[in-house]
Amino acid sequence: MSVCTFIASDYPLTEIEPSQDYPLDIHIDDGTVHDSGADDNYCLYTFAAVEDYTEKRNAVYLEWNYTDGRAKQIIAYIKNALQNTDSIELWHVWLIDCYEFEDSPVVHRRTISISDLTTKHIKDIDSADIWNTPDKMHPNRPSFYCMEIKR
Repeated sequence: MSVCTFIASDYPLTEIEPSQDYPLDIHIDDGTVHDSGADDNYCLYTFAAVEDYTEKRNAVYLEWNYTDGRAKQIIAYIKNALQNTDSIELWHVWLIDCYEFEDSPVVHRRTISISDLTTKHIKDIDSADIWNTPDKMHPNRPSFYCMEIKR
């Protein structure tokens, strides 16, 4: 099980890979990973489990470490995708097969216009805490985040 950030749409989305190979330095002693920080050093791959989270039919998941430059490219990607559909959803979830009623996730939703979308919105949703302190009404339930972006 792991955390996943993905983009969902009713219209097919394009996969993206970096324009070149970048070195990946993993430092076990201090628990850091360095991926060169290049703006194009991220991937968008088809996310087959989209129907588990939304009614949108198509999705790509982000494989990246957040940078402002990469977030700007994701905003450009979303703007381009919005030429073919009225809305796109940006999700941040915990990958789980199914839920019982008692432990189903609490979904936090918000809607924003593409003209108002900033790198801070991308960063906030990508870094949102899935296993935050549960409230008294929903103990032991993860939090999922969905930001709908409209034209």
